[in-house]
Amino acid sequence: MIGRRTTNSDVPSIHRGPWTQRPLWQVGLAAALVAAVVSVLVYVAARAGGVPMELTEVFEDRFARMPVTNMALAALLEGGIAGTLLAAACRRWASRPRSAFLALAMIGLIASFVLPVISDASTATKIVLSLSHVVVAAIIVPALALALPDERSASGSPSTAT
Repeated sequence: MIGRRTTNSDVPSIHRGPWTQRPLWQVGLAAALVAAVVSVLVYVAARAGGVPMELTEVFEDRFARMPVTNMALAALLEGGIAGTLLAAACRRWASRPRSAFLALAMIGLIASFVLPVISDASTATKIVLSLSHVVVAAIIVPALALALPDERSASGSPSTAT
């Protein structure tokens, strides 16, 4: 009907997958493992496409190829562990854990572009590194966000209201 107002009972609830019923660390670990694999695939595709994936080594003036393990470790450590810790902090202290996590994760994603952009790598390498940040975030952030409650109850414990 045109002009009909809906109430919360008229709106279907969002179906949540079984992974959202798991502890936050399990959701973060699973998402980080998937993100690490996809990040490595991005690296391999870039190398196959002729992207040098070379950066200068710390305290040296020569370029060296970035090891593929760096892509996986960055996804696991920076994306998975940092993302899970951030989600846990939002769940504990934010009045709207999911919204707070999403906002902070997007700020973190934007900040993560600084290092690739200011590096002395080729433009193609910078693009691949930045793209890998987006890919990792696109996997980890939604998984963790869905595992967080929309808001905290009046008693201070997380609620599962949708």
